[in-house]
Amino acid sequence: MQALVRRMLGPALAITALSLSATAARAITGQAKPQLSIEAERSPQGARITFKGKNWPAAARVKLTATRAPASNKPQDFGMVDADSTGVFSLRKVAICTTNSQEDGALETVTFTAADSATGVKATATARGGAWVCQ
Repeated sequence: MQALVRRMLGPALAITALSLSATAARAITGQAKPQLSIEAERSPQGARITFKGKNWPAAARVKLTATRAPASNKPQDFGMVDADSTGVFSLRKVAICTTNSQEDGALETVTFTAADSATGVKATATARGGAWVCQ
């Protein structure tokens, strides 16, 4: 009877083991999931954006992008940032203003993505579009 149970459970356990996602693997190993936080504020120069990341692999090269800004028709590329030896990064960028309409800024949300260039692991954060309204 034990042999039959082993024979039937073996493939099921193998499939389950293979289907563990990166998130589940991190949970099992105790590694925290990479995080991204965004602060976006309006300034005379445009949208002043502060990117903060934590729990990234040490020295990870992280690509920063975002969906289109209010009244714009193309996505935004903020370049690369390197995490430090503890997996933390902080970077400030300025994006040009894209609209004169307070309504556009209030109604639209911009989604930011940080992606580890080596592993493809991603984290996202959002900000309201008001920071892109011209002063």
